[in-house]
Amino acid sequence: MWIRFIPVLFFSLTAISLFAYQGVEIIHAIQDFIFDKNRLK
Repeated sequence: MWIRFIPVLFFSLTAISLFAYQGVEIIHAIQDFIFDKNRLK
């Protein structure tokens, strides 16, 4: 029974890490858009 939890846990951790990475990239994109110095010239 517990053998089923290994792939479920693996794919859950993979999905969480991908969403976290995507969230960080979105935050960086928003910061670049707001604080872009070249756009203000």
